[in-house]
Amino acid sequence: MALQGNLDDFELTDVFQLIQLGQKDGGLRIQSDTDVGIVYFKGGMVVHAKTNQLLGEPAIDIILSWKKGRFIFNPAEETLEHTVDLPIQQVILEAARRIDEMNKIQKLIPSVNVIVKIVEVPDAGVEKINLKPEEWKVLSFVDGSRAIKEIATKANLSEFETCRILYGLTSSGLVTITKPPETKPLPQPRKEEKKEGGGLFGIFKRR
Repeated sequence: MALQGNLDDFELTDVFQLIQLGQKDGGLRIQSDTDVGIVYFKGGMVVHAKTNQLLGEPAIDIILSWKKGRFIFNPAEETLEHTVDLPIQQVILEAARRIDEMNKIQKLIPSVNVIVKIVEVPDAGVEKINLKPEEWKVLSFVDGSRAIKEIATKANLSEFETCRILYGLTSSGLVTITKPPETKPLPQPRKEEKKEGGGLFGIFKRR
């Protein structure tokens, strides 16, 4: 008989640990109100996870944040993909850290549907900021009309990672939110990129 239940009655972290204790192989399928996630195990270890839009650890972050839905563990479900290679306890710990970070981000960026734009006249000192490649990548898609969800898709990053980067850029005064949030909350994914050169893009240092 397959292991199954409702998230109202069981914590997914407990289900993960139960699978680990039994050193089970199989797929844990979780159905929320708006998404479907699958976590694959081999010998009780997580080897792969996915939702409709995310893979690997970002998918686990989102799945572990779900409070409503149903789950079923199928020992016969296998995968050839390998996006995670961590003990269960480490998977849960890292996810908890990122979910905690997501809660902090939500205070500034409450939705992936908000629109961000570059600050035209940033405060003094921005010329000393060193941007990482992924920060440049996200910034290149900020045009004052794209929502964060669209930026994540164009940058080929998870919504969480995009929000994390934009949280830093917003906190630093380089970009600003221009539109109130719509109904869809944060999770915990193209027109041409803007060319580097004049304006704001010309004053940062690359790492």
